[in-house]
Amino acid sequence: MPVKDKKKPAAEFLDDDPILGEKDEFAVEEPLIKAAAPVKSEAVQSAAPDDPLGIYLRDVGQHNLLEPEEEQILLGDLIFARNRWIATFLGTEAGLEAVWEDLGKWKKGEMAARSLVPGPPKPKPGRDGDDNHVSRLHDIFAKHVARNKRNPFKPVRGRNTGLLVGALLFVGLRPGPLKRYSAAAVAASKSLRDEIEKVKDNFVAARRPLIERNLRLVLSVARKFDGGPLAYSELIQEGNLGLIRATESFSARFGVRFSTYAYLWIRQAILRALEDKSRTIRLPVNVTQSLRKAAKEDPEGFEDPRTIEDEGKRHRINDMLSNPSVARPVLSLDYGPEDESRLGDLVGDSSTPRPDHEVVRDDIRNLVRGSLKILPDRHRLVLRLRFGIDCNRPHTLAEIGKMLRVSAERIRQIEASAFERLRRGPEGGTLKDMVDD
Repeated sequence: MPVKDKKKPAAEFLDDDPILGEKDEFAVEEPLIKAAAPVKSEAVQSAAPDDPLGIYLRDVGQHNLLEPEEEQILLGDLIFARNRWIATFLGTEAGLEAVWEDLGKWKKGEMAARSLVPGPPKPKPGRDGDDNHVSRLHDIFAKHVARNKRNPFKPVRGRNTGLLVGALLFVGLRPGPLKRYSAAAVAASKSLRDEIEKVKDNFVAARRPLIERNLRLVLSVARKFDGGPLAYSELIQEGNLGLIRATESFSARFGVRFSTYAYLWIRQAILRALEDKSRTIRLPVNVTQSLRKAAKEDPEGFEDPRTIEDEGKRHRINDMLSNPSVARPVLSLDYGPEDESRLGDLVGDSSTPRPDHEVVRDDIRNLVRGSLKILPDRHRLVLRLRFGIDCNRPHTLAEIGKMLRVSAERIRQIEASAFERLRRGPEGGTLKDMVDD
């Protein structure tokens, strides 16, 4: 039976997104930024010590929103510290070689420009797109390689590798490529690791006030998706990750405010989290996008593919309906049809011992150990070895005889004598009843 869930389905929240979908225009209105999550309710201000979300909202409310002038100052510090960090590993031979390798992949059509360089929320008319920027970078690197055929990226006197680094810093690079280039530089020179980490710490410290002053924007975006398959606290966490990524990709050449650019990354991070975590069986991003588009075109359900005139739409619907994860509802075998009881609460596990059996075994074990105390040392040792009590395994008569340097027949006689002593002992009747059971 389907799992009963009163929350809204994820599809209601997954509208067309400027990065994931086909939305044509994108702008963050000034009122949205100004009204971003005031967080002044009495419940938040008096959050209980055991309420992490309330404490977090109270702390966020203590940070004032940024004015444009303050934002420009913080962005200047951020970009300066970030460029110093990036130049530390891009200025190495291994770092520039890794960049040239990726540019070669782009030239061959093996890598998209958007996967290398970040872009504005919406390119304005007359501005260069991602492909133009990557093309210029490729031309600059190609001319440099043509002039310096042997070890072109090795920083030596008379070779201006700083021009390459400056071009990369102006255009900007996405976090994924930056991580690869940093790893390549560290792999070539282990001593560079500490210097990179030190400069990166300065960058992290420079972006901290910018992140803190935009946390209310995360709350404002996350509130729009509240009530869905993800809890409000999870939406805030995903949005915060998007805000952090925005500080790594923002460039002054975009011509937009940082809050506008951060809004895009926050929304993208939340939408991706909804797509990844809202379904029992995760679907690829392209299938999810097609589902959203089909759902918008047919709000009341999928049409019969045979009645669709648009060939592209017909193929898209057929492809989705051929996927069992999409065409069939996900059933839960763990819930009963009428109540909230779980199947695991009703079906026993034969491989797991019952709790009362463990208690009985402990009582028997203690009783046997207590009964053995009345025997002489030799008799007690023979029984313990014979039945594997406090040993790894039971032993045969011959093995015990070899240990004690006597015959197997003598060990059998000692065993019989020990049994007779136990029968006449104070616990003899109890032991006999257990054997009979």
